[in-house]
Amino acid sequence: MASKTLYDILELSSNASDDSIRAAYERLSAKLDPARPENAGKTEVKFKAEAIKEAFLTLANPATRAQYDKTLAARSQPAVEILEEIEPFWTIPKLTVLVLIVIIVGGYYYKHQREETRLAAEKAIATAKAKEAQEQAKAEEVQARLELAKQQQERIQDEQQRRERDAALRQFSAEQRTSAGSDLARTQRERTEQQQRQREEAQATAAARQQAAREKAELCRLERQRYGRAISC
Repeated sequence: MASKTLYDILELSSNASDDSIRAAYERLSAKLDPARPENAGKTEVKFKAEAIKEAFLTLANPATRAQYDKTLAARSQPAVEILEEIEPFWTIPKLTVLVLIVIIVGGYYYKHQREETRLAAEKAIATAKAKEAQEQAKAEEVQARLELAKQQQERIQDEQQRRERDAALRQFSAEQRTSAGSDLARTQRERTEQQQRQREEAQATAAARQQAAREKAELCRLERQRYGRAISC
C-alpha cells in the first residue's frame, strides 16, 4: 500500500490552490488542537498535528512545493519506464550513487527550504497576531474614549441639574423672605395704626374729661352765684 502524500495528509488534491492549502491547515490544526477535551493526552493527535504542520510548511512555499511535486511525479513513474529512459552508460552502481547524491542534496535543500518556509509561516502568523492585537488595542482605546466622553456628558448634565436646583432653591428662599417681609410690614403697619387709634382715643377721652371738668366748674360757679354755695362740687 502506497504511503500518504503531503496532499493526502492535508486532505487535498495535488492541484489545490495556496488558499486551499492554508484553509486546510487551519481547519485540521484546529481539529487536532491539544487544548480540546477530546484530544487531551492522545499521542497520535500530536503526531498527526506535526505531520500536518510539516505538510503545510512544504506545500505553502512555491519552491519546496515544486520540488516535492517533481519528487512525487518521479516516484509515481513506473520503474521500467525510468530504466528505459536511462542511457546504457548508467549502470546500477552509478545510479545508486547518483540517487544517494540526489537524496542528500535534495534533503539538504528540502530541509533548508522547509526551515525558510517555517520561518516565513511563523513570521506571517506573528504579523497577523500583532496586527490583530493592534486592532484590538485601537478598538479598546476607542471604547475607552467613548466611555470617557459619556461620563463627562453625564457629569455636565448632573452639574447643570444641580445648578438648576440651587437656583430654584434660592428663588424659593427669596420669595419666602419677601413674603415674610411683607407680613412683618403689614404687622407693623397694623400695630402703628392700633397705637394711633389708642392715642386718638386717649386724646378724645382726655378732651372729654377736660370738657366735663370745665362744665362742672362752670356749674359750680353758677350754683355759688345763685345759691351762695356749690351743690354739685
